[in-house]
Amino acid sequence: MIRINLLPVRVSKKKVAGRQQILLLGLVVILAIVANWVWSSSRAGDLASRESKLRRTRDEIAQLDRIIGEVKDIKAQQAALKEKLDTLEKLKAGRAGPVKLLDTLAQVLPPRLEIRKMEEKGGAVTFDGSGATIDDVSAFMTALKQTPFFSKVELKKTTAVTRAGLRIVDFTVTAQANYTPGPAAPAAPARR
Repeated sequence: MIRINLLPVRVSKKKVAGRQQILLLGLVVILAIVANWVWSSSRAGDLASRESKLRRTRDEIAQLDRIIGEVKDIKAQQAALKEKLDTLEKLKAGRAGPVKLLDTLAQVLPPRLEIRKMEEKGGAVTFDGSGATIDDVSAFMTALKQTPFFSKVELKKTTAVTRAGLRIVDFTVTAQANYTPGPAAPAAPARR
């Protein structure tokens, strides 16, 4: 019988299969390196775009902070200006207010009533005077209440006295003076 030695064919097939496996392994390694590089490049690009967006957002925040600071400065200046204007208005009203208050007082004073003393301290006004009757004092108080220049009108004291043979009523009335009244209600005419 003839014997054929197949051993060299097996060795050569193993060599070819080994080369193919090495080539396949090489291709897999190269493919893995390329895939890793592509993935790394995409991640780096994504990171760069996110960092760019973050820089733009920080720049916008800084710009908005500057604008907010400017708005706060403008509001502070506006409040200071409003305070100055209010002070000027109070000074103007304070200049004309006492004149208008005294003019109104002269208009509402009943004819049979005399004010001997008028004293003002911190906006509180005290009237000391005499009237022919208690009704004249009551009319005076009612007239004061109806003017925009006086509030919290109160009768503190009345005393019936006789002077020069006439019976009269001495009184003390207190009120709160308002030199800068708002829209005024028409003053009640005094009883004459």
